[in-house]
Amino acid sequence: MKKVELIPLLSLPLVKPGDDISSLIANACQQEKISLRNNDIIVIAQKIISKAENALVDLKTVIPSEKASEIASQTGRDPRLVQVYLDESSDVLYVKGRAVVTRHRSGMIMSSSGVDRSNVAEHAEGIVVLLPRDCDRSAQNIREGIRRLMKKKTAVIISDSGGRSDRKGSIGTAIGLAGIAAVEQRDQKDLFGNPTKSEIALVDELAAAASMLMGQADEMIPVVIVRGVMHTVADDVSISDILN
Repeated sequence: MKKVELIPLLSLPLVKPGDDISSLIANACQQEKISLRNNDIIVIAQKIISKAENALVDLKTVIPSEKASEIASQTGRDPRLVQVYLDESSDVLYVKGRAVVTRHRSGMIMSSSGVDRSNVAEHAEGIVVLLPRDCDRSAQNIREGIRRLMKKKTAVIISDSGGRSDRKGSIGTAIGLAGIAAVEQRDQKDLFGNPTKSEIALVDELAAAASMLMGQADEMIPVVIVRGVMHTVADDVSISDILN
């Protein structure tokens, strides 16, 4: 019987700028007696990568533009925070209530340009975290580090949680990847023998599954190993492969 396992890493420390995520994962696996296997998929919450890469902004250093101030007055948000949204985006798509939906400079459509202030510091300190500069490169570096340290060929997905315009609530999605095709193209037959072609956003399905364990608050589970999922191993991949 086919079985899929989701294995959370429970012993990772709070990540600081300059930390090596590959080493932290290897150490956690050793401490928890988890033997990584070839073809495991490692899903990593974006925030620990951003913190390790020092993708942080002190709002005290931000001077809001006229456009940022205008959007802030519409949404009730801090104009300095809105300025960071603008700096991280190529376009503001729409503003609704407190939501500022943008096209991130990577091409992804998301709320607040992926900028977040939770699990970074006390809000009074005014520190916010950005997405990694290049999520695919970050994923590739971690994949290479895992191969070097643990001698295993894995895939890496960087995940983030966000809302959708047509539904309430947030869901985990992939924002960077390495070693796994973004979309699975499968030629199969249905229950009645009819040919069918499937196009599956597998990296998003995996990110969503892992996010159930990661949580959104103080769970302290930023890394989940997914085992037993059939996927296409690929080296030349990018999150842009799944974007419209």
